[in-house]
Amino acid sequence: MPMGKQVLLLLALLGASTAQAELYRYVSQHGVVVLDSQGVPPEYVERGYEVLDADGRVLRVVAPAPTAEELRQRAEAQRQAEADAQLLRRYASIADLEQARRQRLRDLDALLAAAQANLQGVQGQVRALERQAAERQRAGQAVQPGLLEQLESMAGEQRRVEAGLQRLQAQRAAQEAEFAADRARLARLVGREG
Repeated sequence: MPMGKQVLLLLALLGASTAQAELYRYVSQHGVVVLDSQGVPPEYVERGYEVLDADGRVLRVVAPAPTAEELRQRAEAQRQAEADAQLLRRYASIADLEQARRQRLRDLDALLAAAQANLQGVQGQVRALERQAAERQRAGQAVQPGLLEQLESMAGEQRRVEAGLQRLQAQRAAQEAEFAADRARLARLVGREG
């Protein structure tokens, strides 16, 4: 047999004996450290294990699988990192954030003022229709069905406008809270970077 083939055969045999000499160290369900040349049983793989050579030296360590809580924490850290990156893209400084806050609240205040004026107008129309109905009743006359329908319609419009006004007020409060949270987070990020 040529010398090159003998060397390859010897290396292959050494590799096979090295692979066979590997031991797997893991902890059983009873807390006992187990050395096994056959491998790690599937039920213990999640807990992590070590691969040792024939002399007991650690060749590699297989870490335990992450717990559900660790996975949740990693996902939360990833979400926070993405939110931080987006916040830093949106605002270069606290002054930028404050300018955006003032503009957004100014826009919402204008919408609130318009909704408030609309509500006052509808309330005035409801009061006028109620006065007409009351005057007819005081005069001993029947209230016309059209007037009652109109009054009912305007009362519904008043409820709709009031609900819209409440939504705008809630939106403004939510925006204030969101800007406050963004400002606090941005201050921490800028302070950490600076």
